Amino acid sequence: MDSKTLVKILCAHEALNYEKAAKILAEKTGKYFTKTSLSSKIYKDTLRYSEAFILADALGYDLIPVKRKK
Repeated sequence: MDSKTLVKILCAHEALNYEKAAKILAEKTGKYFTKTSLSSKIYKDTLRYSEAFILADALGYDLIPVKRKK
């Protein structure tokens, strides 16, 4: 799963819009995030996986790699 899909799933599960997600990322990273910049990163597929991971962590999710069952 890429960072774009992860953020979209997290926002859907938590009923977050990009504005709230951007605010969380800005608080956790200290970087400049707005609704527009987050949306642009998602659209251009330039959102770093580490940024998506930070959002997941802030929302209380553990991202655990699990081997697929055959």
